[in-house]
Amino acid sequence: MTQNTQHQNNQQTGPFRGRFFDGKTADEHIVTVAFDPDGISMDAVPGEGEGSWHWLWRDVRLEHLGQDRMRLNNLSAGDATLVVPLDAASQINQFAPIVLSGKRERRRLLSLVTGLTIVSALIGWVIFIGVPVASGPLARATPKEFEIKMGETMASQASVFFQICDDAEPAIRTLMPVINEIAETGEVGFPITFQFIDWEVPNAFALPGGQVMATKGLLKAVEDDQEAFMGVISHELGYVRARDSMQAFYQSNGLGVVLTVVIGGPTLAQQTVLISSRLNQLRYSRGQETRADETAYEIMLAMGLDPAALARSLEAIEQFSEPLTEGFDADVDVPEWLLTHPDTDGRIKRALAQSRPSTRRLFTDEQWATIRTACGADEVEKHSASDVEVIIDDEGKVVIIDGVEIQLPE
Repeated sequence: MTQNTQHQNNQQTGPFRGRFFDGKTADEHIVTVAFDPDGISMDAVPGEGEGSWHWLWRDVRLEHLGQDRMRLNNLSAGDATLVVPLDAASQINQFAPIVLSGKRERRRLLSLVTGLTIVSALIGWVIFIGVPVASGPLARATPKEFEIKMGETMASQASVFFQICDDAEPAIRTLMPVINEIAETGEVGFPITFQFIDWEVPNAFALPGGQVMATKGLLKAVEDDQEAFMGVISHELGYVRARDSMQAFYQSNGLGVVLTVVIGGPTLAQQTVLISSRLNQLRYSRGQETRADETAYEIMLAMGLDPAALARSLEAIEQFSEPLTEGFDADVDVPEWLLTHPDTDGRIKRALAQSRPSTRRLFTDEQWATIRTACGADEVEKHSASDVEVIIDDEGKVVIIDGVEIQLPE
């Protein structure tokens, strides 16, 4: 049974109340939404602002379908977004069934892949100059199926840089209900796939299309602070929602690399080398980092969590990240995009300013203990006998073990 069928018995007939973002400012407009054969009309609710907007059906597409709401955007209006109740689906289907059918998105996917392939073949290296400039619009125009495939390919070849934990399945099963709740609350718009990496460097990152990874080091750094860990995950889902990873990949690597990875061409081995060499160039701007933090605040507040937990996670990461490559071969090329975040001190201050008391606990102690088994993050490090320095004085009366002096009895 589909979500539309579940709501058919109690659907509203309109007009509907919605949230409109014009894409030019961060302001949210509470609007009355009406549908007609030409398109969608929106009028600001008195006392909530002012303004009227109209979208033509030919420009409207479905960006995200949730359990009780849907997010629409306008292909001719940049980042403009409209969030309406799921009950509005019947009227949308009455006037413009193509919006909800998925045919328009599939058409765009076929057109984009075909067009990009032709352009790539015709102009070759020229696109590597033009694409970085157009990376933002390209990322937003990229069909989600395309981006998801891109992320899956990159994630499957992530072992070039690090080892995926093979004992993390129980931890991931425990985490996923909360991660999915975060994604739904934040209207991320992509299915999330989560993995743990067996790496001591405390961090997490998002690849295109909803692929999110966290390191063993992050689990160790936050210790028993569940909110701090989920604050980091909320931050990464901010990148997923804004499609920043896709934009960064376009900007750093050019359209040719994206087409090669998604459409094919070289062998799997050649694609692996190509991706691994390009991953090291990915960067997030300070503006993107700030936006991802703000998304994390929004999600955490909506879920009854304390946004200041993000500050605690940043502090923990800083404390554990000083010897970043400790325990690794000096020749290993550690990707800079995994090791650095701009303006950490400023981010900590802004997160602390958002502090609110938590009203819920995400996991029981038993569940969190299961999560911390991933990659052996809960194991206590032990020193071997060869690591302990023992000094005995000439008379055999005083023993110094690792700097601690012990007086032996007579």
